[in-house]
Formats: sequence, structure tokens, C-alpha cells
Amino acid sequence: MLTSHHFIGTGRFSDRLAAAYAGGGPDPARLLAEVGTAIESCGLQVIADQAVPFEGGGYTLVWVLAESHLVLHLWPERGYATADLHVCDYRVSNADRARQACGVLSTLCFAPGSDHWNEMAVGGRESEEDADNALPEAIAGLDGKQTSLCSATITEEVTVTP
Repeated sequence: MLTSHHFIGTGRFSDRLAAAYAGGGPDPARLLAEVGTAIESCGLQVIADQAVPFEGGGYTLVWVLAESHLVLHLWPERGYATADLHVCDYRVSNADRARQACGVLSTLCFAPGSDHWNEMAVGGRESEEDADNALPEAIAGLDGKQTSLCSATITEEVTVTP
């Protein structure tokens, strides 16, 4: 079955991020490397990354993963960050790897006890008999119309302990 797991995390800046902003702002290349290495330690594969600065010192940092993506948004004016981690289960389940990554992100990005995570599991094809062609077939159906790969959505709150 083709499924995916989508995690949304929010919280106040970790002491490390707060200190970086107190010293003039984080080094985006260093942050991309540190978070990328931490994510890879969880068994996810970083394909590419990018940091986009915003006026006032905010950033959106993006990691394209072999399994999907991670996006981190930093709002220095509020001392607040959000994380958006999405992994697909094309051939194997990546849910445990993603949950481990949420714990790592909590430690790196969020102040202890301030983080809040939600997980949305999205189900896809019910049959595994044509698993090798499931994703290409689904994408081929996206011809400009509002088409979805999802057959069901379940949302639950997840507590991640770093």
C-alpha cells in the first residue's frame, strides 16, 4: 500500500537558535548541514537543500528527501519555529524514521516542553500487486485536474520525546 506520514511541529526557538539570533542570526549553510546530518542519522536521505532568507532575519529552509521533504520556518520576531516533515512509504514504512527525526528536530529547533507535533497518516492504494507502477500511475493521472493520491486521511496528535 502506498501511504505517507505528514508531521507538523511548532514551538519556541531552542536555546541554540535563540543564541544564534542574539548574535546576529543563524548561519543558514551551517543550519542546513546540521539539520541535514541529523535527519540522515535517522535513516532518511537528503537529496538537496536550500535556505531562503526573509526581511527581518526569518528563514525558510528546505530539505528535499528521497522519501519526500522537510521544511523549517523561522520567525525571529516571535522566537518561533515550525517544521513540516513529510515521508512516503513507497516500498518500506518510513514512519518510525520520521518519528525519530521529529525527536531530533525537537532537540535542535524547539525549546524543551514548547514543541507540539501533529501527525497525519495518508493511505493510498489498497493493492500491492502492482506496487512498482503505483506511483507513476498515480502521477500520470494528474492532468491539471484536482486529483488526489489519497483515499483516506487520519489525523492524530503525537507526543515526541527528544
